[in-house]
Amino acid sequence: MVAKIEPLSESNIEDALKIISEDSLSNIVLIADCTQLRDWCDVRILKNNERIDAIFSLYSDLDFLATAFWCRSTQFLREIMADYSDQLVGKEFIAICTEEQLAQFGEACIILKPIKERQMIADRTTELHCECKQTPQRLNMGHAEELRELYRLSGTPAWTSNAMDLGPFYGIIEDDGTISAAAGVHYMTSYGTEIGNVATHPGHKRKGYAAACIKSVVDDVLKISERVVLHYFGDNIAAQKLYEKMGFRYSSADPVYFVRGTCSG
Repeated sequence: MVAKIEPLSESNIEDALKIISEDSLSNIVLIADCTQLRDWCDVRILKNNERIDAIFSLYSDLDFLATAFWCRSTQFLREIMADYSDQLVGKEFIAICTEEQLAQFGEACIILKPIKERQMIADRTTELHCECKQTPQRLNMGHAEELRELYRLSGTPAWTSNAMDLGPFYGIIEDDGTISAAAGVHYMTSYGTEIGNVATHPGHKRKGYAAACIKSVVDDVLKISERVVLHYFGDNIAAQKLYEKMGFRYSSADPVYFVRGTCSG
């Protein structure tokens, strides 16, 4: 076979998306990297005799290296990762993998710490429940500083206002202008949207505010996306109870793994 590696481009993106969208729940992050998040990603494609055998993305808009991939075998994953050797060798990076991808990842590089995540979904047939009587408001850039403070207080200080360009954020705003709870997205594509950036002010816990904000985001997002996806760490019992109570269901790709790894070259 004649192998070549080329960057994602207008000439190959349709073929790449056709392959990874066959199992969109397993490849939802890579789909986002190839579409909405493309400006922040270095995506390359491995071809053998014009057949796509691997797709790999390196995301660069975070304080750490983040990757996503699809491959037909570990051999092809090794080949395409070698093309990123100057960026990955000796560095730590993370990926979200299915169980099958985790096995491939472990053979191609060194896994430092895999953490089990649960993947849940909702679509236009899902009836989500929320008992909160508060009505969340759609947020905009004018709320960025209040949001930043909320995320600081809730333990997610890495949030940046750039996330608000990716999709809707909804929050509950108190009379004094502070935001007591919020939810938004990590990315939004027609194939699926990941709900994220969920936070509640420590002084407003157990009021159902987070559920109300999540439901508002989902209702808005499903006008465009086929489904919504969310992830939570397997030991986060509070998140499990909240999402199950709301009516989210576990996906066909569940569980997935938040994997920290490194490449030795």
